[in-house]
Amino acid sequence: MLLILFSISLCFSWVYPDSNTFTLIYTAVFGLEYFPQFTGFAVVDGVQIDCYDTNIGRLIPRQQFMADYFSVEHWDDLTRRLHTRSDMAKENLNMIMKSTNQTSGIHTFQWIRTVEITDEGSIKISMRFGYDGKDYISLEPDRMRWVTTNHLAVKTKEKWNSDESWNKYWKWNLEVDLVDYLKRYLRAGKEYFERKVQPEVFISRSDPNSQYKPLTLSCLVTGFYPVDIEVNWLRNGEVMSESQSSGVRPNHDGTHQIQKEIEINAGEEDQYSCRIDHSSLAEAKLYQWADSYPPGYRSHGQSLCHPQTSLSCPKLLDQRLGAHTARNP
Repeated sequence: MLLILFSISLCFSWVYPDSNTFTLIYTAVFGLEYFPQFTGFAVVDGVQIDCYDTNIGRLIPRQQFMADYFSVEHWDDLTRRLHTRSDMAKENLNMIMKSTNQTSGIHTFQWIRTVEITDEGSIKISMRFGYDGKDYISLEPDRMRWVTTNHLAVKTKEKWNSDESWNKYWKWNLEVDLVDYLKRYLRAGKEYFERKVQPEVFISRSDPNSQYKPLTLSCLVTGFYPVDIEVNWLRNGEVMSESQSSGVRPNHDGTHQIQKEIEINAGEEDQYSCRIDHSSLAEAKLYQWADSYPPGYRSHGQSLCHPQTSLSCPKLLDQRLGAHTARNP
């Protein structure tokens, strides 16, 4: 179930290039005895800064700079807000379940608000709701009107669009209140958000399970910050289309990762390289698979990093690799 909730949250991307973003993600759950009925957390520029759930009953910081910068009164005030948001989310979940005669099983209601301040100073806002992993209703910010393609939300859309005070409140909340909080959080974590962490790169090969299928090269890039990065597979210097990409995902420590795969013919491994371009690097770097172990190479189990120029093969933390368990020899 945790995987389901995490997958739902990934559907609502909070990563935007050349901007600062503040995202609040709330999830109400029905049907799980030991799981919190409501969870919530805030994300600034792809980094989780706090968390709340109804089992703990209090908002707590997830980054040290948040704990150092803000007083107890700040956390008390936001905890009271979370109590209110929790009641709203659970009420909406119960309403949808009753209207669809779904009184048993496991159900989720997710509520996501995002504000973005671009480098030019313009403000973009969004607010979306989801039920059981599908879009339920969302705000059209230009007109401040509610829209939906879900037949379950038609009555909700009509009710909310007819309530002028309701929509004025959310306009203020998104364009003023949350923007103010974003600016405060950016001040609090100025050094943290301005840091640059170089990526670690892991090249692996997956042999085909049939002689008629191509083999796969995988380029896992992890531990980088800030989030903006370009990862491309090249063949003899020419950019190729990958067969699969994970997209940028968060790591537990506030950094990010991305994995791209490409299908190739056996025996052509040395023609392919993974190019990484990131602000922490003085220039784009190339990494390549190699079949043998010449001097200067360091292996990672079934994988080899071929450092073109003077790069050494990076060390990877096991907890960042998910299913990968390779260690340095």
